[in-house]
Amino acid sequence: MSARYTPWVWSQEHNQFYCASYNAYNQLIQYHWSSAAGGPPGGAPAPAREEPRTVPETTYPPQTGYPSASEPPGAYTPQPTPALLPWDVQETVGGDKPRRLIKTAQDGREHETLDPRYARVIADHIPFFFVRGRVFKMLWIEPAGQTNPGQTRGSTHFSVVTWGETAYAEIRRFIVVNPKGTFSQCIPIQTYRKQGALKPGLLVQDHGVVYTSIQNTPPPPLLFGEGITKQPIRVEPKGNEWLHRESRINFGKPYAVEHNVKVMEIGMVAPEHMHLLESYFESAMRT
Repeated sequence: MSARYTPWVWSQEHNQFYCASYNAYNQLIQYHWSSAAGGPPGGAPAPAREEPRTVPETTYPPQTGYPSASEPPGAYTPQPTPALLPWDVQETVGGDKPRRLIKTAQDGREHETLDPRYARVIADHIPFFFVRGRVFKMLWIEPAGQTNPGQTRGSTHFSVVTWGETAYAEIRRFIVVNPKGTFSQCIPIQTYRKQGALKPGLLVQDHGVVYTSIQNTPPPPLLFGEGITKQPIRVEPKGNEWLHRESRINFGKPYAVEHNVKVMEIGMVAPEHMHLLESYFESAMRT
């Protein structure tokens, strides 16, 4: 089966050209590297220039099968510390702002010790990964000194770690709704400790069912007494990544996630449900 290649890009960090190859199903096969003096792999286009560039929108591969942080081409080098998000952006995320602005840890490492598959997306492929409908998970960390730290926990992976001081760490899942250059506006996916939207104090009208399926199969049923009225949203999974049956989207609680945090891809919202993601989010922001 013949492979399709993306245009060659010069990596300043690695001092090499690289491109990605895809199969007929738009699934990433591998990254290819070639020095300026060497030739490209057979069937790939020749390097066009020796300067970093942004790939034009017309050359983007389809949304399924984008290169992601779960499939890095090799070891990464630390990136510069990003600037803080502007205050006007912080004001738009709403809620408890210090806990809704998610940035990379300043530890100089590219992989979390929790799982080496969590990694930063290569800089030139950020426009491919952070697109509307992308579903990913990341390591969420906050100081242990906050009051009632478990109130917003939806993940069963909750632990206490020591990185200089005691902190709470868990895995959080998000859907990209609005890419914005150096960060994306994302909405969270939580099970609320498998209570779904039955958890006391939730705004049920802001929540919806989200589930993973490789084809258009029926969604899992609502929990008994759960008053969700929104249509379920299907996610096409990446590899063996799946969402829990009790997973719920909170359309009314957007977060600003910087693009250099360490992530692992879960999948992509199914094309037939993308309009639901957009309309439900816009509706929640108007109320």
